[in-house]
Amino acid sequence: MENLTTLKIFNTRIEAEILKSLLESSCIKSWILSDDAGSMYPAQASMYGVRLMVKDEDFKTASELLAKNESA
Repeated sequence: MENLTTLKIFNTRIEAEILKSLLESSCIKSWILSDDAGSMYPAQASMYGVRLMVKDEDFKTASELLAKNESA
């Protein structure tokens, strides 16, 4: 099992999916963890947040990419 770190916590799965696609376009694999019953109850995720996870070794690169994207 790979060691994963939370890159960012979102309010919705859609926001997480957008950043996930940005990371994947830069060859950084990521995972979305959410307690929303497999997207059947999206409002439930807003209570606990939607986590975008990356491998520990990709965290620095992913953080830099996130910072660049947020400042644009």
